[in-house]
Amino acid sequence: MNKILLVKNNKEGSALIICLLSLAVISAIGISTLSVSTTNQTIVGNYKKQSQAFYVAEAGLHFAAASIKKNIAWRGATNPTSTGNMIIRGVTATYTVQMYDGTDDGQGTYNTQIPGGHIKLVSTGVFSDSTQTVESIVKLTPDPGFNANSPYAAVITTGGNTGSGSHVVNGYNNDGNQDPNMVLINQPSLPTVNQDALKAFADFVFPGNLTDEIDGVSSFWKDHPVDTKPYIINVKGNLDIGGNKDLYGIIFVEGTTVTLSGAVRIHGVIYAPNATVQTTINGGGSPGDQPVMGQVICGTGGVNAAGNHADVQLVKDYVDAFNNYGGAVVNVSPVAGSWRQY
Repeated sequence: MNKILLVKNNKEGSALIICLLSLAVISAIGISTLSVSTTNQTIVGNYKKQSQAFYVAEAGLHFAAASIKKNIAWRGATNPTSTGNMIIRGVTATYTVQMYDGTDDGQGTYNTQIPGGHIKLVSTGVFSDSTQTVESIVKLTPDPGFNANSPYAAVITTGGNTGSGSHVVNGYNNDGNQDPNMVLINQPSLPTVNQDALKAFADFVFPGNLTDEIDGVSSFWKDHPVDTKPYIINVKGNLDIGGNKDLYGIIFVEGTTVTLSGAVRIHGVIYAPNATVQTTINGGGSPGDQPVMGQVICGTGGVNAAGNHADVQLVKDYVDAFNNYGGAVVNVSPVAGSWRQY
């Protein structure tokens, strides 16, 4: 009887050990499963937060593009940065949009990665403790339905027309025939032009005066590029050009003085709305050798003929281009291949 009891007790001890081992294995599996589940929940939670931050950044990018289309002068509450908030499931998310134009080297040359008429938008979205950034370069183009309204005239000014002796600035029509109706003086106002659009489209920006003595701008003094828009030149100061030079494009002069002297010829539109000093146009050339081929628009200083044949001939194509790029509304479209996320 004692032997039988001993065997029975040994079997019960083995079963207990097996049960304990099984329980340990099951507990380990349970703990491991719980750990994996917690890790997965953390990963899913982080992914959700990153996704929300990405969507917030995208929203900022779209908001900036829409705001620029609505008003080209829009640069956010704190130029050149704009911020905004939104509530997502009770959490306040924020985006910050930074805008970059081309880098001006002081000679009016832009960074080739952001040429004139383009803006880079960089939007950073923050949701909880996650941050995502997206960026895109957008191209600005005129909306043909919202043109400026400059008329087909060679000279338009809110001032008068004077000159040395009996000389005045003469106007010629698009066909090259002299026409007194081509010179509109003492106008109550100048054409309505979106100056901010001209600045945004500018291919060249001169922070000061533009003179013929500026160095390092050899590509600037050349013919209008074939089959492309005219150059758009933004001069923050005055325009003072002389010598045997040809200057092409739409020239927006923000200063008070425009002086053309020597044998210089302008092929395009001179738009100088703030010109309170007489806009001087050189004469002395031969008939048909007009110093300006396009249009002159200037302020209260009027125009002044520096000698005989201080002529301006209307060129309708340039006026059409000026009205197009000086319109009230621009289109905004992403540049293919410029979108990035990081």
